[in-house]
Amino acid sequence: MYQNENYEISFNGDTGGNHGVFLYDIPDITQAKHNYNSYSISGQEGELIVEDGSVSNVVVTCIFSVLSDDFRESIHALKRWLTGKGKLKLSESPDFYYDVLTIEHSGIEREIMRYGRFTATFICYPYEFHESGDIETASSTIYNPYDLCRPIYRISGEGPCVLTVNTKLMKANIGENLIIDTRRMMAYRDNGELKNTSVTGKYDDLWLPHGDNNISISSGFTVNTIPHWGYKA
Repeated sequence: MYQNENYEISFNGDTGGNHGVFLYDIPDITQAKHNYNSYSISGQEGELIVEDGSVSNVVVTCIFSVLSDDFRESIHALKRWLTGKGKLKLSESPDFYYDVLTIEHSGIEREIMRYGRFTATFICYPYEFHESGDIETASSTIYNPYDLCRPIYRISGEGPCVLTVNTKLMKANIGENLIIDTRRMMAYRDNGELKNTSVTGKYDDLWLPHGDNNISISSGFTVNTIPHWGYKA
């Protein structure tokens, strides 16, 4: 029986150790893949590769060792914990996390009455986020130390305005507040009301590349940025 007690995962701030279980082995991480189409051209060696711009999700597979006098109840408790969306952290990189989209539970391998293994597969957005990128800032100059990121902008004010990011523009009509979410490519108010028709421009123009970035907005308005930076998976 092998238990990797020195390696831990955290999901939504809770750990396997808190549930009396340990990882059977280091998690298996299937990296994201860029999707593409290939075309054969008569008379040409090889194929033409054209990326379609989409990227597959990251898959993190964790096998837990479960040792319990009430094995079935321990499995039920694990399933309650490992359900839904949230943040997945690995102990080897505690300042980074994956954004979990859903979790799949696989079959239970039972070896003896009190011991078995339970597999959970985390389907994650294809990006490894750094916690510092969740901090909201009002700075007009932002240095991105990581890869290209897709920030959230919070705008306050009343009426039409122009948001400028590195010379790229997005026009917006603000009714007290507006959130521009460039990852999900949508705009909405603080209360969740969709306001996609209140903006004009390209969401990807507002992404922040590695390095220095300049952000400004029309006079009479304020803009705060949540960069959500990290590394491409």
